[in-house]
Amino acid sequence: MLLAGAVLFSAAAVAPGGALADTVTLRLGNITDPKHSETKAQEYFAKLVEEKTNGQVKIRIFSGGQLGDAPSQLEAIRLGAQDMYGGGTGNFGKYVKDWNITSVGFVFRDTPHFLNVLDSAPYKKMEQELLDKTGFRMVLRNGARPGKPIISTKPIMGPDDFKGLKVRVPPWEGFVKTFEAMGAKTVSVPWGETYLALKQGVAEVACATVSGFYGQSLHEVAPYLTLVDFFNDSFTIVIGDKKFQTLSAENQKALMEAGHEAGEYYSKLAVEDQAEVIEKMIAEGAIVIRMSPKPFIDKMTPVIDSMESQKVWTTAGLFKQLQAVD
Repeated sequence: MLLAGAVLFSAAAVAPGGALADTVTLRLGNITDPKHSETKAQEYFAKLVEEKTNGQVKIRIFSGGQLGDAPSQLEAIRLGAQDMYGGGTGNFGKYVKDWNITSVGFVFRDTPHFLNVLDSAPYKKMEQELLDKTGFRMVLRNGARPGKPIISTKPIMGPDDFKGLKVRVPPWEGFVKTFEAMGAKTVSVPWGETYLALKQGVAEVACATVSGFYGQSLHEVAPYLTLVDFFNDSFTIVIGDKKFQTLSAENQKALMEAGHEAGEYYSKLAVEDQAEVIEKMIAEGAIVIRMSPKPFIDKMTPVIDSMESQKVWTTAGLFKQLQAVD
């Protein structure tokens, strides 16, 4: 019986020098459904890895939370019980507090600004600290998620409409403080249980990508879709560095190249997928609310300043550093 997270070996692939090489199968988990753009990007990544390594490295994908929720999967990687995870960056704040800023609303002006931040010195410093403290190495770091809007059981036309509402949140400090600043109550619910939470009134609002909403059929129980980008973050794939170091230098390079190409593929696919999904949701009864983000930005700006003084993240001036990136 194979242990979860084990690596499978078979002498099948041919190494560049012509000798037989062990085939390594890495387990890659996520919490998105099989049709989600992030899962599709991981499938593309797996295909590229197998091609670039001449079959020496294979990726087996476990979608939809088969290996647990996101925090559990990341912890399994840290402990060496799982190889890889594909998802957002919000959970990294548990390990390196500066990552909390990526789960704070309206920190990034828009997707182009966020993409520029990815190549900035402050962001790369955060990545290095994450690697040093946890062993999480990003093999895909450039997947630009579409901005995250909200879906709700009641129409939300501005910040004041959040007062007293129960917002489903992941266990991310920045995410929680964002909605508390709007006057909402927050409830921590695993993503896979969000539909039931909205249906039963445990939660009244959820925030994620549009594809995430549709994949969980949330519009069936929360028909109001407010298209304001509350958050911008990246879709990433991380691998445990100890596992990464067991690969040959050539295969390490192949993984990194495949990750970059899959990130570009995802960024394009996600935009196309979002437009298509919005139309599907409208056809299935969703009510779309479009409005300026300015009232929300005005509400959040002083709150972000106070978060820094409260040490939600540790690097002094980090928000201004990220805002200064052109």
